[in-house]
Amino acid sequence: MIRLERINGKNVRDIMMLRVSEMQKSFVARNDVSIIEAYIAITHHGQAFPFGIYDDETPVGFCMIGFGADDDWEDAPAIAKCNYNLWRFMIDERYQGKGYGKAAMKQIMDFIASEPCGPAECCWLSYEPGNAAAKGLYSSFGFVETGEWDGDEVIAVLKLNPDCSDVSVRYATTADEDFWFSLDRHLSRDEYAHKVRDHMGYILARKGLPIAILRYSLFWDSIPFCTLLYVRDEKQRKGYGCLLMKHWEKDMKSKGYGLAMISTQEDEEAQHFYRAIGYKDCGELNLPFPGYEQPTELIMGKAL
Repeated sequence: MIRLERINGKNVRDIMMLRVSEMQKSFVARNDVSIIEAYIAITHHGQAFPFGIYDDETPVGFCMIGFGADDDWEDAPAIAKCNYNLWRFMIDERYQGKGYGKAAMKQIMDFIASEPCGPAECCWLSYEPGNAAAKGLYSSFGFVETGEWDGDEVIAVLKLNPDCSDVSVRYATTADEDFWFSLDRHLSRDEYAHKVRDHMGYILARKGLPIAILRYSLFWDSIPFCTLLYVRDEKQRKGYGCLLMKHWEKDMKSKGYGLAMISTQEDEEAQHFYRAIGYKDCGELNLPFPGYEQPTELIMGKAL
């Protein structure tokens, strides 16, 4: 029976020994290269899940699933942000033509459906235009070419949960006050009332349970500036922050704004998240005043 097994110290050598045929070598990177890339992604605040593909106890292939974009991936396609990616997939040349590819794809899609990094709208992948076998396999699972490219490979996308129907984002109300202040220790009660009145605070919930908050102000009275994004501790690194930011950006664009801004301290991990979803460094702020000292504040912006 086909199953996936995470790469570990016991199986890594066996998986690195698997090979495609000579004619297929230009279509997929070697497994040792892929495993190194997974390590780089993880150490640069990305998400990567490398697996050996097994028929019972026999290793027959390799796959690697990613989520989002790490902060070392400068030219990541737009679809990468907040979505799953079938990064690598191969069946050893000795085991091809035996149905392992389709069986492994079912296991891969089941893993993605378990939402290891939280909900997402899409899973995407890419392949060389001349790789007819890959195109046929992926299209049989519903992947559709979009006309976009990742380098010299064509991108194909599968909609997972296009509406994220059990995830909702709405404006904060007075009824959310207790939840809001369980996460936000900086806003006054009066200012919260203003955020509610002006629709400048948001609540993300899943299945009706509130998970995350976002508030913003206007920089120079003209540019939306996210002043707080906070996800409940036990729900962090599951994609909810990304979904809430995407909703806010879409809302700001619908209101006619063309730029969004955020800031974060240089000693905080949030800077890597913001870069991964498309924000670019555009300045910094230092406060050398008694009582207001703090680490340098990084200012970032994103065209909408």
